[in-house]
Amino acid sequence: MIVSDDGGETWRLGGIVGDGTNECMLAELADCSLYINMRSYHGRHRRAIAYSRDGGETWSDIAWDEALTEPVCQSSVIAGPDGRLLFANPASERREKLTVKRSADNGRTWPEALLLEEGPSAYSDLAVTADGTVLCMYECGRHSPYERLTLARIQDW
Repeated sequence: MIVSDDGGETWRLGGIVGDGTNECMLAELADCSLYINMRSYHGRHRRAIAYSRDGGETWSDIAWDEALTEPVCQSSVIAGPDGRLLFANPASERREKLTVKRSADNGRTWPEALLLEEGPSAYSDLAVTADGTVLCMYECGRHSPYERLTLARIQDW
């Protein structure tokens, strides 16, 4: 992990999260701890997660989130406008079914889901606008997940 404590002016080496993962995204939780969500090469088709309570200096052991199925693909996570975590990925063991999920308990459960793309889909990125609109840009297509980029606007969700 590479860490900045001054808004990106300077950077330093932080803690190591674990082997067999990459393409990670993290979010700061309401209690100022960090949640990291990682693409996993452990053959489980589940996202790997870990938590840090010291700003990224050390991390919990990685665990696999049974609610977050993955095809070994990049995903996106962000703290939403209401403090809940938002997560987007192809919610399948194949690159399909691009879904945004929401967690009100710091990623322990994901009871709410919104399917954005039924067919082929892949990498995604989440953002929140000043008015609280959630944006999700993602790869998708009719025959392949790499045919086009789509920007979805999610309001009042």
